[in-house]
Amino acid sequence: MDPLTFDYEDLHFRVDRGVFEAFNLIGNQQTYRIPLEWLAVLVFFKKPGKPGQLFIGSVKDATAPLYGTDRLAIRSAATSALQISTADELLFRDYFTKVATLANRRVV
Repeated sequence: MDPLTFDYEDLHFRVDRGVFEAFNLIGNQQTYRIPLEWLAVLVFFKKPGKPGQLFIGSVKDATAPLYGTDRLAIRSAATSALQISTADELLFRDYFTKVATLANRRVV
């Protein structure tokens, strides 16, 4: 199977052989790699109509959703918060739904 990839602005996400990788194409942030069973992606909108924040890190419990909105489910955020619009959140949700399917995990 070919790697599952997603590009957004200066970010490149890749899933291959059960491992998720996040690459920042500009800046000094390092690559982040984690097995899919521990991947956590959190989206948080503080105020309606304002950009939200997307965090990538690890879950406390492997039965937690891979993609969700519960700030308590994420153990640690390994990447800086990425500002995203409500419309762009749908793009991330679509990609991470595919990733969750590969990992036999769920999204919220």
